[in-house]
Amino acid sequence: MTSTAGGEQQVILTWLGRISRRRGRVPWKLLVQRRLGESLVRTASYLFGIFALHTAAMIAFEGLTLGDAVWLTLTTVTTVGYGDISAATLPGRTATALLLYTGGIFVLAKLAGDYFEYRTERRERMSRGEWEWDMENHILIINAPHEEPEGYFARLIDQFRATNRYEKTPVQILTKGFDAGLPASLGARGNVVHYHGTAGDSQTLEITGAKAAEAIVVLAHHEHDPSCDSLTFDTLHRLRELGVTATILAESVRDSNRARFYQAGADIVIRPIRAYPGMVVRGFMAPGAERVMEELFRSNGGEYRRYNVSIDGLVWADVVSRLVKANCGVAAAYREPVTGDVITSPAGHTSISTDAIFVLVGAETEVSQDTIAEALGKEN
Repeated sequence: MTSTAGGEQQVILTWLGRISRRRGRVPWKLLVQRRLGESLVRTASYLFGIFALHTAAMIAFEGLTLGDAVWLTLTTVTTVGYGDISAATLPGRTATALLLYTGGIFVLAKLAGDYFEYRTERRERMSRGEWEWDMENHILIINAPHEEPEGYFARLIDQFRATNRYEKTPVQILTKGFDAGLPASLGARGNVVHYHGTAGDSQTLEITGAKAAEAIVVLAHHEHDPSCDSLTFDTLHRLRELGVTATILAESVRDSNRARFYQAGADIVIRPIRAYPGMVVRGFMAPGAERVMEELFRSNGGEYRRYNVSIDGLVWADVVSRLVKANCGVAAAYREPVTGDVITSPAGHTSISTDAIFVLVGAETEVSQDTIAEALGKEN
């Protein structure tokens, strides 16, 4: 007897668990819309019943034809009241007062209340990041920086919007942050929304439209914490399991994990450098350019050096060519001596007059000022 009771209890718990899991898989958007739909169906049923009863009452008490009874019902409930037909008997007037004036107004008020409740709940869930957005060809940003996420996202989104390719692309941020709602500074940028969750759940990745995204950015929560790489690795695997076709950029705290990230499905892997979110955008716009930019942030990488040499009359293409041929590095900019402005990437035919140039030189390369001057003094 005890065994049977225990088995029944287990069946019930299993059944409840399945229901709970099923409900957990239903997005809030569908739940709210389903509730509104059910309310509309009920209200429509109530109204139809009230209209049918009133029509029948007008036929029975007022002796109207079916057409006239329906006409009187509609003109009364809509408060048009042409006055061409009206209830004259006490039973007819009582039926109109009870069914239309009381019941009809109550039902219509309930319908309006349900709709406004739906709109209010919809806005609240959107602000809390609990709404499922129907997005495609969007930018999905997964995770948020530990420090100043609002400022970082503002700069990153501005960098995306500054390009022709992503100027009008919607952005969705998947993060557990922003408990008080998406910051106004981000919402003001237009087409920016967020979903409150983590990429540790494949369902959440589906809800945020990962399979329909154009670009996906997987950020490291802490830019100096190597343990973040394991979470990134897990996210990449989940994206691959979903069959995501978007271009995926992932941040790797440790350089030793780069190869593993590529194998896991990342198309672009960069270091998390929060001060320069433009590196993320460069990775999408010109794959490989992010590696060039990263080199400048490495202590043992290439660096820009200033050489105080006077140049007058040479075109920029000759300056670049002579330095490269002399193995002195790549000229990238020069100083305008009158204003002091630094002119970067001038056109090759530009005739320059300067007292200083900036050259990208390998960290282990020794290039003196005399070497630069000698290289620029040589003829082709």
